[in-house]
Amino acid sequence: MTSEVGISKHLDLLRKEHVRLQVRHAELQRSYDALLSANSLGCADGIRSALNVSTSNFIHALLHIVTQLYDKDLYSDITIHFDGHQLRGHRIVIAARTDFWGDLSTVERLELTEIPGKVAKVMMKWMYTNILDECIGDSVLLPLLEAALKYHFEDLKTRCEEILIARIDVENCAKVYQFAELHSLDRIRDFCAEVVSDRWSEFTPEHFLDMPAQLLYQLLKRKSGANLLGSLIRLQREDVLFLFLIENDARLKTILNEFDCDGQLPLGIAFELKQLKMAKCLLTHGADVNKLDERGNSLLWKAIEKGNAEVCDFLIENGANLNYVHEESGETLLHVLAKSKAKAQWMPGELTNFDVNALDRSGRSPLIVAVEHENIAVIDLLLQQLPKLDVNRHDNASRSALQIALLERHNLEIAEKLLAIDGLDLLCADKKTGQTLIHKTVAFSDQIAAQFLAANGVPVDLPDAKGSTPLHHLLKALPAFDETTAHHHHQQQSTIDPSLLSILQILLHSGANPSSVDGISGCTALHYAVSKPRAVLDALLPHCDSATIGTTDRDGRSPLWCALLASKFDTAALLIGAGADINEKSADGVPLLIKAIALKRDDISRFLLANKAIAAVTSPDGFTPLNLAVQNGLTSTVDQLCKLGANLNHPNPLNGLIPLWTALENGDFGTAEVLIAHGADTEGLCANDEQTMDETLLHRAIDKNNQKAAVFLIKSGCNVNALRSVRDSPSSRQQPNASSSSPAPSTPVAELYARSKQTPLHTAVQWGLTEVARALIANLSCRIDAQDADGRTAAHIAVLEQDQHTLELLLAHPDPSPLGVRDRYGHTPLALAMRAKQNKMAEAICKRLPHAALQMNGSGENLLHCAVKCADLESVLFLLGIHIDVNIATQDQERNTALHICSRVGEELILRNLILAGAEINARNASGQTALAIAAMHGHDGICRALLENGADPNIANDDGNNALHAAVSRGSVKVIRLLLSESQVDVLAVNKRQQNILHLCAINIGHVSAEAFVEILRAHPNYPLEAADLYGNTMFLLAFINGNSELCKLALKNGACMGTMNSQGQTVFNFSTPTQQLLIGLLESLEREPKWAEGDACSECATKFTLTMRKHHCRHCGRLVCAKCSDQQIPILKYNLAKTVRVCQMCFGVLTLGAAPPQRK
Repeated sequence: MTSEVGISKHLDLLRKEHVRLQVRHAELQRSYDALLSANSLGCADGIRSALNVSTSNFIHALLHIVTQLYDKDLYSDITIHFDGHQLRGHRIVIAARTDFWGDLSTVERLELTEIPGKVAKVMMKWMYTNILDECIGDSVLLPLLEAALKYHFEDLKTRCEEILIARIDVENCAKVYQFAELHSLDRIRDFCAEVVSDRWSEFTPEHFLDMPAQLLYQLLKRKSGANLLGSLIRLQREDVLFLFLIENDARLKTILNEFDCDGQLPLGIAFELKQLKMAKCLLTHGADVNKLDERGNSLLWKAIEKGNAEVCDFLIENGANLNYVHEESGETLLHVLAKSKAKAQWMPGELTNFDVNALDRSGRSPLIVAVEHENIAVIDLLLQQLPKLDVNRHDNASRSALQIALLERHNLEIAEKLLAIDGLDLLCADKKTGQTLIHKTVAFSDQIAAQFLAANGVPVDLPDAKGSTPLHHLLKALPAFDETTAHHHHQQQSTIDPSLLSILQILLHSGANPSSVDGISGCTALHYAVSKPRAVLDALLPHCDSATIGTTDRDGRSPLWCALLASKFDTAALLIGAGADINEKSADGVPLLIKAIALKRDDISRFLLANKAIAAVTSPDGFTPLNLAVQNGLTSTVDQLCKLGANLNHPNPLNGLIPLWTALENGDFGTAEVLIAHGADTEGLCANDEQTMDETLLHRAIDKNNQKAAVFLIKSGCNVNALRSVRDSPSSRQQPNASSSSPAPSTPVAELYARSKQTPLHTAVQWGLTEVARALIANLSCRIDAQDADGRTAAHIAVLEQDQHTLELLLAHPDPSPLGVRDRYGHTPLALAMRAKQNKMAEAICKRLPHAALQMNGSGENLLHCAVKCADLESVLFLLGIHIDVNIATQDQERNTALHICSRVGEELILRNLILAGAEINARNASGQTALAIAAMHGHDGICRALLENGADPNIANDDGNNALHAAVSRGSVKVIRLLLSESQVDVLAVNKRQQNILHLCAINIGHVSAEAFVEILRAHPNYPLEAADLYGNTMFLLAFINGNSELCKLALKNGACMGTMNSQGQTVFNFSTPTQQLLIGLLESLEREPKWAEGDACSECATKFTLTMRKHHCRHCGRLVCAKCSDQQIPILKYNLAKTVRVCQMCFGVLTLGAAPPQRK
């Protein structure tokens, strides 16, 4: 209702705003017309913008004068008469407004007939001022609009229409519609029709009482469409309905039984409005009285449901179907009547036509429905049908009429009516669950119903299908009680609903048996009662005998044990006082004390011991109470058992471990302290998990990574240096036999032996147990220098495990001597740290033991030598950071310094760091080699450059007389050769002890590398002596040929080498023995110019000495020295541009003529 008032106020505000906008629009229209007139006048006279202002002023002045002339004598030239009144007028104003009167030039008087005076004055005022009051009522506005139509005032007509449309509402819509229809005002008529269509629900029949039937029918046809008939019925106009019936006579049976858009039938609408005359008219013209709506409900069904007795009587009189059954719900008309409180005058006479036991889809009979709705009138009517009526019928939810009356409606009046029936089933047992009405009463906690049923003799101790009696259900439904939250008896009673206690008393006094066993849980009432407030137990105990108190449930629990489990110790004491056995045993022989400890119930254990339960008992599997109490962390119980003299070291029957280890393994250090305080053994020597070794508790704790337990044992004074011992097993007794081929002891035995040599400190460090290691190191009895089977101390293991923290703990020990101990592989802790690149560890060791870095290994190398050898820059930087002497030589035959080793390895960055650290650049090793020579030999040009930059002398020779350049050439290091020739002051002509220069060494190399080196040398020194001979008279060309280096030979010949040179043994390229002569022939064929002539005292072919008579000759092709006999062939050599014949040797003649060597002379 409040929302409707708000909407109405909002609509009023919108209407006011609309009126204000209409007035504003009229003013703007008037101003616009004046400006338009002024503009038209200016354009007609050809006046431009310069005169527009004066014209506009003229128009405004003229309009102002006209507005002042209303009912004035000034300029008046005509009189206007209406309704006994006279106004003075002006022909020009009237002619400007309308042409209704035509030419007024000769007219002196106008008569306005049939117009009220008030309306005429409003019209005349509008003619002069163009102002129309928006607040005029409909009584003035409608005649004014009629006058505007009559006298052709088009502007006034439009203005009146706008005002009228703005104020059309539900209240005046019908009246305005009639007016618009009368005067053919289509705009207003259509608007009214839209209002009727949009707001039809707000219209009432009273709004259309005065509208003619035909006009209303036409309006409804425009508005309603498919809902026309329903709208006609709702207006309660029989005359309009008659017009509809006449117009649709051919299709009446179809139309009268069609649903409208809202799913309603015409008859249904008529019945809803109680228009029985119209309903009779509809029935007369073919409406179906038994037509069902879209939900399957008949008209009689809905009339009964709404309690419309008048409509019900009408329908029955007109043949409505009394045997109707709803298809979806299955309800009959009798079910609907049972729900309705309306009086049905027709029902008593028609009741015999109904099935009084009919069931709906929910299985409810009319009697059940009547009881649900407490319809006493229908109940009395149905009870008159006994014995035909079935009063014990249950619905699908297993509810009887009596149950509904008592438990749902709490209507004792109806219940008493039902109880008065002979044959009524008082139990009302559920067919599925077997629960009686007493069961359900208990479930509903209905004290009144329980008392009512008990008073009427209903049995209270019948079990349901599962074997539970109402007493069991009641006790299970009672709330549990925690006696720790209550301290007084009256508080316990207050936790229970008094009605529940009353029901309990009713059941007990009505014959409920507290010793009966629940078929579901196997519990008696006493089992349930122990977990409830004491008031329940007080109510039950007087009804229980001694046998009931000791009865066990299906799980073997007695009421006493249930009370203990529920921490109901007052209840347990009450049961003990009533005769319960505190030492009772379960079916498998477990005493209560053992059960309590096994369940970790310290409170129960202390209660039993305090009440003199026997402590010297054991479980069937051999556990003592102390074993179980320690295992379950029951510290108080352990302390109590220790005080009672329990065996502190009784082993666990499963693993053989003493109780102290059980406490430590569980992290129960409070219990462990209690055991230690009472004298428990801290060693606890026993077998390990593999049964291969005997170990102490400390070893076991460390193996299990149980640091807290290990620290606890250490602080408790255990043996911190204890060793394991290998057990006497078959595998450990195998001994190697030298006289047989049997294998050595198996690997597991070796591993056992190794483990047996480890102290707890070794193992703790190996497993990374920092806290244990800290506790052991802090213990003055612990030996930190102890060695295991591999000779390693705890420091070795800390480094191997990369345990920085533990190593720092060891370094903080007052005795640093273990840091110098070597394992059986010769490694100290520092050496292991360097190998693992643990520089932080190594630095810590060096700080604690400064000389550790200078120790030599078995190969005579210190840590710096090894780091450089492995190209370990990180380790080198670390050692240089601790200022190790970089010039110390290895203690072996080579006597290399770190710089020598680095030159061989080729790590430039390490080399530069060594130089910066003060390494001697020109230091020589045992064979006299410098670092530069070694680097050149290995082709490390970067190393050579770094050494040269730092002042390395390239001319220092080794024991064989070879300098750095010799070393580079001998190994074919082209880059190094180029570097030394271009960037150093090396002596390129220097020779070694064999008088070999760099070209000799180059010729000794085989392959393209020697050719590249030769090119580099000649590029740096073009005039290098190619004919220089070594100690044996070999030139570089001859050595190149002897070594089969054809490419180098060709390069030498191109650069002017003598081909016919001879060494001290008389060898030349022509007589040197080779498998084939292909190399020599190839060299001869490759000659492009005459080579250098050889010098000597004998013929290179026949070895004849030259004399005055034996002259020297040279082969003009190869340049070698020959005698006349060996050069008796002459031939022109065109490739030398020698056109004349010249002397050549036999070899060259054959090559030049035959392309092959001639046969050898004998």
